[in-house]
Amino acid sequence: MSLPEIEAGEDDGGVDIAPEGAIGAAIATGAALACLSCGAAIAGAYCANCGQKNDDMRRSSFVLFKDFVKDTFAFDSRMWRTLGLMAAAPGVVPTNYSHGRRSRYTPPVRLFLVVSFLFFLVLGLTHTMFVAVEVVAKSPAEIAADRARLEAAMREAGPAAQEAIAEAARENEAVVIDGETVDCDIKTRLRFFVRPQDVKIDEDKWRRCAESIKRAAKVEIENDESDAAKPGAQEGPDEADFERGFERVLAGVNLLVADPTAFNAGINTWLPRIMFFMAPVLALITAMFIRGRDALLFDHLVLALYSHAAAFTVIGAAILLGQFGVPNVFPAAMALLGVYFVLALRRAYKRGWIKTVLSSAFIGVLYLIVLTSVVGAILVNQIWRAAV
Repeated sequence: MSLPEIEAGEDDGGVDIAPEGAIGAAIATGAALACLSCGAAIAGAYCANCGQKNDDMRRSSFVLFKDFVKDTFAFDSRMWRTLGLMAAAPGVVPTNYSHGRRSRYTPPVRLFLVVSFLFFLVLGLTHTMFVAVEVVAKSPAEIAADRARLEAAMREAGPAAQEAIAEAARENEAVVIDGETVDCDIKTRLRFFVRPQDVKIDEDKWRRCAESIKRAAKVEIENDESDAAKPGAQEGPDEADFERGFERVLAGVNLLVADPTAFNAGINTWLPRIMFFMAPVLALITAMFIRGRDALLFDHLVLALYSHAAAFTVIGAAILLGQFGVPNVFPAAMALLGVYFVLALRRAYKRGWIKTVLSSAFIGVLYLIVLTSVVGAILVNQIWRAAV
């Protein structure tokens, strides 16, 4: 039997052959067709001999792109069913999928890509920053309490330690510069997934602190250079190298504090790549603690992809709730994710509660160590590159 006739397409100068055309009509009427791959006679959409769908995919670029977007990002009934069951019974979907019951669920890679895309879209539309530094001035009571703690520590250290600290201050002038104490009576803390308008920054206090630190560091570098010039001292990097390096780091930190939106622009480029990398990392860590016939690496990877999709969903919902001023939404989201992961492991691998909780704790700690190390390295790199 001859193959269906191919006609030139009108858009993009390509050629189209749609299942709704000759092949679709033949399938609808029950007529026999020849498989485009092995030539075997088939009477449906798929070849019983080689399993290939009887469609050569010869379509215009526009149609192919539209089909790709539809297949990848469409929220069909399977996706809603998958998300609903993941919320109602953590661990059931990855278990069913990895054991062959897949037709009712959205594949884990597709769900991961769709949900992560929507998550980063929410980050952009809500102008939510991944990380920011909050800087506020200490109150007089807090300053007095800090001084009292320092004096108490000095008294407990003993006369010898007190004299050593005082001598170091006189020689290096690291604390007092021209009679002026370094002015850093501020409190700082890192905040994650926060909007620029929600970050408190005392710009005057931060500027004075940064300038005083810069002056103190310069004096310290000059003193170290003087010590290096003494006879018998070992040679090392000169004063200019130290000063340029310190100023570069300080400029990066200043950008993080003063303009967190610009600082986060570079981080947002890396975040999707990091999270895609963390899914197999979670699978490998899980394989260290959970093994057996029903706990293959494939099972762990499926669970990791679905778990990351659940995490994106929960944190994305927390970001949206945060737009309406809901308090303590992110601590609640983190606690919910911890409980979710324990339940998912319990249902997926059918282990006892004690083993499940202990395994979840160790897996979670190792996962966070890897994640914070990677994110920390990116933050350090961003600080170093910010002044370029």
